Amino acid sequence: MDNFDQKLGPDFLKNLSGETISPLSVVIHEDIYESSSKRPKTTSKVWDVFEKLPAQQGDSKAICKLCRRIYTAKTTSGTSHLRRHIEACLKRGNHDLDQRSTEACFKPVNRDANRHTVSHGTLIDATTPLKSYKLDVDEIRRAIAMMIIVDAQPFRVVEDTGFRHVLNVACPEFPLLSRKAIKRDIISIYVRERENIRELLGACPGRICLTSSTWKSNCDDHYNCVTAHFIDHEWRLQKRILRFKLIPPPYDSLSIADEIGLCMVQWNIEHKVFSVTLENLLSDDCVADILKTRLDAKKYLPFKGVFFNMSCSTRILNLIVQAGFNLIIDIIGKLRLGIKYVQQSPHRKKNFYIIAKTLNLDTQKKLCLDSPSRWNSTYNMIEVALCYKNAFLYLAEQDKNFIHKLSEDEWEKVSVSYKFLKVIFEVACIFFRNRQPTSNLYFKALWKVHSRLSDMVRGPENFMTRMVKEMQSKFNQYWSEYNLILSCAAILDPRYKIKFVEYCYTKLYGSGAQQYVSASVNTLYGLFHDYMQNSACPSHTATLSVLTTKISNDKDDNDGFEDYETFQSARFQTQVEKSQLDLYLDEPSHDLNSEIDVLEYWTLCSLRYPELSRMARDVLTIPVSTIASDNAFDIGPQVISTDRSSLKSKMIQALVCLQDWMLASDKTRGSGSMESRTEDDSSSSSDGDDDY
Repeated sequence: MDNFDQKLGPDFLKNLSGETISPLSVVIHEDIYESSSKRPKTTSKVWDVFEKLPAQQGDSKAICKLCRRIYTAKTTSGTSHLRRHIEACLKRGNHDLDQRSTEACFKPVNRDANRHTVSHGTLIDATTPLKSYKLDVDEIRRAIAMMIIVDAQPFRVVEDTGFRHVLNVACPEFPLLSRKAIKRDIISIYVRERENIRELLGACPGRICLTSSTWKSNCDDHYNCVTAHFIDHEWRLQKRILRFKLIPPPYDSLSIADEIGLCMVQWNIEHKVFSVTLENLLSDDCVADILKTRLDAKKYLPFKGVFFNMSCSTRILNLIVQAGFNLIIDIIGKLRLGIKYVQQSPHRKKNFYIIAKTLNLDTQKKLCLDSPSRWNSTYNMIEVALCYKNAFLYLAEQDKNFIHKLSEDEWEKVSVSYKFLKVIFEVACIFFRNRQPTSNLYFKALWKVHSRLSDMVRGPENFMTRMVKEMQSKFNQYWSEYNLILSCAAILDPRYKIKFVEYCYTKLYGSGAQQYVSASVNTLYGLFHDYMQNSACPSHTATLSVLTTKISNDKDDNDGFEDYETFQSARFQTQVEKSQLDLYLDEPSHDLNSEIDVLEYWTLCSLRYPELSRMARDVLTIPVSTIASDNAFDIGPQVISTDRSSLKSKMIQALVCLQDWMLASDKTRGSGSMESRTEDDSSSSSDGDDDY
C-alpha cells in the first residue's frame, strides 16, 4: 500500500480547484490520537494498540498487537498512519481488544455538525458489536458486480488504478479483482436471479403479456428483446426482460416468431400468455399470426385470441412527429444556430434578456438547445423560441452579425407545426409520467391524436396538409386494428365505462358509432363469459340462492295474497342473476377527470367481482408500447452501448437482463439492494464460462 501511495504521489487526491480533499471526507479530533505538547510523545491512544520495537540503526518501528504488522514509528512521522491502520484493522476481523481502548480510539467528536466525524458508528454499523463484525468478501464482490451491471460500467473498471486505490484504502485486505473474475461473478448472479424470476412468473396470479422489440449494436447486429408484463399478488404492474438474443440474418417473421416461441417454452409460460405487443413493423402481422396459430392449437388463448395481437403506439406517434419536423427541418436548423449565437456570449445573452424584458416578454423560461435524438427537447426548444419571437426579430435588426434571422413566413410555419405537435406531446407525456402505464390510458390519449389529425385535414389548406393526410392514413390503419382492444380496456376504467367510449366514437363516426360500441361491449361480454366458464365459482355475483319456502297459514280463510311470496322471489331472482359485468356497468361512473389508480380500484373490487377483477387484471396488463416510458421521446432504434457490443451475445443477455431485474426489484421494494438466495459455486452457467 505504501508503494501504491508513493506511485500516485501527493497530488492524487486533489479536486479541480486544487484543494486537497480527504479520501473519506472525515474530520479526526487529533487530541484523541495525538498527545499534547505537555505529555510524553508515547501517550497517544494509538499506543494501546501498537507496541514499540527496539530501534535498529536509528530506525524506530512499531508492531500492531492485533495483526502483527510493523510500521515506522519515527518521532518525525507522527501517528496518523498508525491511527489509519487501527481503523482498517478493526474492520478486517474479529479481534479481541480492551473495550476502553476501543472507545478511546473512536470516541465521537462533533466539531462541525455539517461534517462527518470518525466514530465507532462510521466504521462499523452502530448496532453491530465490534466482536461480532466480520468482513464479507463475497458480499463486497457482489456489490461491485451489481455496480457494473446497473451502471453499465465496462469490466475493465475493476483493473483501473483509481478503483483499486479506493478498494485498497477502504479495505486493504480485499483481494485484487480481474475482469475474468467479475465476469464469473456476474454469470453466477444471473443464474441465481434467473431462477428467482422463473418462480415469480410461475406464481403470478394472472396472465402474462409479452412485448418484442429489436435492438441494434454499433456493428449493426440485431438483438431480439422479449419482456414479460404481469400484475403480481399485490396488484402491482411488473415487467421483466426474459430474453435478449442475437438474431442471425435474415431478420424475417419466422425468425422473430421462433425467438418469441422459444422464450415462452424455456420460461414455461406458454399456457399463461395473454397478448404479444410488437413493434408496428410490416412483418408484425405475420409474426402475430404464427404465434397465435401455435397457441390457439393448444387452446391456451381465451376468447379465441381476440386480445392476442397488439402493436406499439409510441412508434406511430414518433413517426408522426418526425414527419412534422422534417417539413421544417431547415427552419429548425436556423433556429438552433440563432439560439447558439445568443448563448455563446455572456454579454449577448444578457442583452437578449434585457431586450425581452423591454418588449414585455415573459423571461421565466430560458432559451434551450435540443438533443436531436429526443424529439421532446426539440419541441421544448421551439416552444421557448416562439415566446421570444419578437426579441429575435429585434436582435436581427440591431445586430448585423446575427445572420440566422427567421422570416415572418418561417415563424408562421414554426407556429403551425408547434400547435399540431402539441397534442402528441401531451399524449406522450402521459405515457412518460406513468412508469408502468396500464392499457386503460391509451384509448382516450390516442383518440385525441385521431381527432387532431381529422381536424387538420378538414381545416384550411397549409404546408402541412399533405403530410397530415399521409400520417392520418397510417394512424387510421393502426386505429382500425386496435381500437377494439383499447376501448375494452377503457370500459374497465370506472371513470369511462360505455358512455365515454360511445361519446368518443360518436365524435369520430357520427351515426355509425353504434356498431363500434356494440362490438366493444360484445367482445367484453364474450371474454367475461370465458373467464366465468374457467372459474370454479358460480356465474352469479354472490351465489345468492333464493330459497322459496312455503309459508303455512294458520288462518282457514284465504285472503287472496297467498302467491305474493312466489311473485316477490321470482322478481328478486331476476335481479340477483345479473352478472358481475352487468353490475359493474350499472354502477355510476367516477368523475372523468378524477385521479384514480385503476389497479387499486380493482383490488378493492376483487371480493365483490372476483371473476371480473381477474379479467380486468389481464386486460389492463396489455402493454400498448414496446418502448419503456423513459424512452418514449427517443427517435431511432434502441442501441446497445459500444462497450457491451464487443461482448459475446450470452454475456450481453446476462447484463441486460440483470440490469432490468435489479432496477425492477429495487423499485418494487423501494430499497437499494437486491435479495438473493445462497447458492453453491457449482451452480454456474450451464453454458460454460467460455461462452461468455
